[in-house]
Amino acid sequence: MPEAAQFSYAQARLQARLGARPDDSLWRRLQGSGDLAGYLQIAAGSTLRGWTAGLHAGSSSHDIELALRVHFRRHVGEIARWLPARWTGVVQFLAQLPDLPALQYLRDGGRVPAWMLDDPALRACAGADIATRTAALEHTDHAWLARAWPGETALPEAWYAHWRRLWPQAPAQTAGLERLGRELLEHTRAIRQQPGTETGTQRQYLSNRLRALFRRYGFEPTAACAHIGIIALDLERLRADLVDRALFGDRGEASQ
Repeated sequence: MPEAAQFSYAQARLQARLGARPDDSLWRRLQGSGDLAGYLQIAAGSTLRGWTAGLHAGSSSHDIELALRVHFRRHVGEIARWLPARWTGVVQFLAQLPDLPALQYLRDGGRVPAWMLDDPALRACAGADIATRTAALEHTDHAWLARAWPGETALPEAWYAHWRRLWPQAPAQTAGLERLGRELLEHTRAIRQQPGTETGTQRQYLSNRLRALFRRYGFEPTAACAHIGIIALDLERLRADLVDRALFGDRGEASQ
C-alpha cells in the first residue's frame, strides 16, 4: 500500500480514537465516585473500559501502575503497525516514555522496589547495583541508554537524542516531529524543576499543544506521535485517580 494511503488509513483511525477520549462530563462523574470500586464501575461503562480492564476493587497501586503501562505499550504498538514500515520504529519508541522516571531512579542508584520486578520491561534493568543494571541494559529494549547511563544527561534528553536517530531521512515529514519533541522536552524539564507540585495546568497546556500539532500535521507521523502523547496525558490523570483511591479508599473527589 502506498505511504499516502497508509497515512490516510491511520489518520482516520487516530481521529476516531481521539473522539472516544473521556470528556469533561465523564471526568466529573469519575471524580465524584468515592472509592475504587465505584470509579471502576463508571469506567467500565465508558470509553475508558479498555484502559481499566483487569482491575478490580482490590487492585493495589502497583497493580494499577503495571496494568496502565502494559495497556499503553500495547496501544502504541497497535498505532505503530498502522503506519508505513519505515515509521514503525519511530512510533514504537514512544512506548518507553512512561518508563523514564523509573529508569532515572535506577540510574541514580535507587533501591529496587518490588513492583519493578513484576514489570517485564523494567525487570532486567533492576539489578542489585549500578554495575549489574548497566550490564543488563545491552540486552533490553533500553539498550540505547547504555551511552547515557553512566553520565549526567537527564534521561528524557537522552531518549530524545536516540529517538531522533530513528527518524528516516524525510525532512518534509520530520519538521513536525522536531516541534513535538521540543514540547515534550520542555514539559519534562518543567516537571523536574518543580517536583512534587501540582502538574494539572502543565498537563493541560501540553495536551492543548499536542492537539494543535495533531491538527496541523495530519496524515504525517507527527499526528500519530501527538495522539500517543495526548493519550499518555489522559492515562496520567486516570492513574492519579485510581492510585489515590487504591491507597486512601473513599476520598470523595480525586485530585486533578
